[in-house]
Amino acid sequence: MGTYVFLFTTDYRRTVNLDVKNPPLRFSIPFDDQLLNASLFLYGTTAFNVEVASQREIDDVGRLADLLLHIMSGLYDALGLSVGGPLEVRIAGFWDLKSGKCGAVSFSLPSFSEEISAAGLGIHDWVSIVVSSPQLRAALRDIRLAMETPVDTAVHCYRAIERIRQFFAKSKGRKESWESLAAALNVQRTWLDSYTSHATAVRHGELVSLQTKERDNCLSQAAVVAIRFAAYLKGGRNLRAPEFPQLS
Repeated sequence: MGTYVFLFTTDYRRTVNLDVKNPPLRFSIPFDDQLLNASLFLYGTTAFNVEVASQREIDDVGRLADLLLHIMSGLYDALGLSVGGPLEVRIAGFWDLKSGKCGAVSFSLPSFSEEISAAGLGIHDWVSIVVSSPQLRAALRDIRLAMETPVDTAVHCYRAIERIRQFFAKSKGRKESWESLAAALNVQRTWLDSYTSHATAVRHGELVSLQTKERDNCLSQAAVVAIRFAAYLKGGRNLRAPEFPQLS
């Protein structure tokens, strides 16, 4: 058996009180081929804990963190609707009681500063291009949402790429605009389609999610497209090797 404690925080700018008569609030979570028992501990502050007891040790704690964040976000979305305002939930870290291991939980990307620099973009270039490009601003907003909502990562990342595709859609059909995007950034059209089927499934209401590694790859792909698009805007011409090797 295993016991894991996850630390959550809510938006400090707005709080809501939950009147739980017999704390902690308990619920069950299907996870792989076992049923996890979870307890929600509330303290009357912006922080709370979720304790999860499993029949066997959890191999992928990151995926469990994804699932718990989705569940807790749903809880606070319900509360937010009742009070007429959004309530944000973040997961900060976890503690494995059996092994004594603990660590931070982050759904953010690694730093892409080196990739931005390698694309020939100084900080002034990068910021100036983002400020002046509505497609790039919208794409970066979608990437941020992808980091904040792991369950919907593929949808937000695919939409980020779609935002940039719209730049090439002037007087062109959808197929031609995708081809123009691929040519401009020196990537294979199939590479851009890596997560299309998953994004489409989620967009159509299916309850599916990416594995942690796939999620990271999806986020990185969207980030690379955004960086290459900025380099394209700076240079005003299609990207070419060796500075920008073709991605496939």
